[in-house]
Amino acid sequence: MKKIIAGAVMASALLAGSPLPGTSLDGHVYAATSAKSVMSRYPVNVNGKLATIRSLHHSGVALFAASDLAKLFSANCTYDKAHQRYEIRRTSPAIRIVLQAGQNKAFVNGKHFSLSIAPQRSGKELYIDAKPIAELLGGQWQAENGIAVVSTSGSFRSFSETWEFDGSPSVIHGVAFQHVSFYSVYDIAAAFGAAVHVDKKTSMVKVTKGKRTVLFHPFSYTLNANGKKMTMPIAPFIQKGVPYADLPSIVRALGGDIDGRFIAIAGLIKGMSTHPQWVDQNTLLISRPDDSTSLLLDIRSRTAIRSISQMDLTLSPDGKQAAYVDENGHLFVIDLASNVVKQIGDDDEVKTDLVWSNDGRSLYCIYGSNNEAVAVASLDTGSINKLIDDKVKYKTDLRLSPDGTKLLYTVANEGKTNYTDDQKTDVDSIDTSGTDPQLFLVDLSSPNKQPTPLTSSPDNKVDSAFLSNNEIVYVSAIDDEAARPSLKWTRNGEEQTLLADQNIIDAVVVKSRIYVALETNGIYTIRIFDPSTKSWTTAGSTKNEITSIAPSPYDNQIAVTIATENGEKVSILRNGRWIDMTK
Repeated sequence: MKKIIAGAVMASALLAGSPLPGTSLDGHVYAATSAKSVMSRYPVNVNGKLATIRSLHHSGVALFAASDLAKLFSANCTYDKAHQRYEIRRTSPAIRIVLQAGQNKAFVNGKHFSLSIAPQRSGKELYIDAKPIAELLGGQWQAENGIAVVSTSGSFRSFSETWEFDGSPSVIHGVAFQHVSFYSVYDIAAAFGAAVHVDKKTSMVKVTKGKRTVLFHPFSYTLNANGKKMTMPIAPFIQKGVPYADLPSIVRALGGDIDGRFIAIAGLIKGMSTHPQWVDQNTLLISRPDDSTSLLLDIRSRTAIRSISQMDLTLSPDGKQAAYVDENGHLFVIDLASNVVKQIGDDDEVKTDLVWSNDGRSLYCIYGSNNEAVAVASLDTGSINKLIDDKVKYKTDLRLSPDGTKLLYTVANEGKTNYTDDQKTDVDSIDTSGTDPQLFLVDLSSPNKQPTPLTSSPDNKVDSAFLSNNEIVYVSAIDDEAARPSLKWTRNGEEQTLLADQNIIDAVVVKSRIYVALETNGIYTIRIFDPSTKSWTTAGSTKNEITSIAPSPYDNQIAVTIATENGEKVSILRNGRWIDMTK
């Protein structure tokens, strides 16, 4: 804090000082008493970049070195000794300004031009009124509180923009010049609920919100946020009493985050976020592995609605409940509106791959310590009944058909272990032939519910899913680094390849459409297949590494998880635009 204040005092002394008691809006400086000429370095903000130019304060007027001013505008200033005149010349856009010391007339491209203040010579340098010369050179000069703000191309342009702060629109006013935009600190602070104070003596700007304090000075790139120094890409300035600054710098200093025109006032939710599920069109349920919790997230404000002290929740079809199994094997259902948790029975056997029935009254699961059975739990009675108890181990990837009449799961058979002794204590080898995972279908309407094998091919089968007509799709992969996965479609007992030899990251079916995340040469693309038209469309592409996708059943939004240095974050693909929900 002391360093910042000390810097402000030094800047104030440099900018004001005894010979510079006040500066008008037109750039003229009026001295209080002294009629002597005083030389100094005058601070200027040129297109957001800080500099100083030589100045001469004489008879109450500030004049500026012609050669220094010319350089700001990419022009040259030369002295014609024979005619005792100075020339400011630039080739593009072409201009020639001829000036003489003590003369109120100038020549601009050969034509007379009147000056309200005559240039003055000091040593070998000509000192001129900056404002009209800046305008002749195609820019604008404006000074306030001892600092000049300079546009070297065009005049200052006022503008207003609508930004979303936690989903609520706010209008932010600003000033733009030379392709650089400065935003009203008053407007930004108001949207944050913060207060702004500008010190009239030092021009120090102070923004406060709760325990957070932000300090900066017009003649500095440095911003102090609660004692932490930050560097702004452009220097702020004050115009008609209003401080203007780089918007992202002020937002970050106040603890916010920016994504496009959206500003998260308290910052986006930090930490690893996985497994997004759509509660409704405006709400996501996400897992938080860092603290083994889940979070209800409002995607409009990108803020947390509520934290849930359980992870790996399975959302009900209507989005009103979620189920989970605790470390003791007990099954629970939580009401997401009331946060009330209900235990379903007292069975403590291992349960995985929870799947809700379409009416939300039952839960299917892979059952048993070796995943050897398929069971269904009644939420009304708490009873759990085995539907399939064939003792075949290692069932996984349980799926329920859209009409609720069929179950699909994958089985990877156990390899055969060969021993060297009769006591089976010394392993000789393990025969893995015939252990490739296969898909099995169960008709829940049949009396015996006998599993029927759907595949027999020697490949891995993942991301299996039902289409609305009970046809099945899955990703096929083999253990060969040179061979990439394919997307298979099983219909009427026949298999068709929809995508061949592609780096498929994830595949999901929602509302009869197949969504696939692909990687090609470092570009991640989400494509959509419509079985009714047998056509593909592209939803969007990104260089960010997509790890999973979760299309919304309510509209065309797609939630995705993206790899970051700190784990995974959740984003949304909406109308071709990627929107961060967490970071």
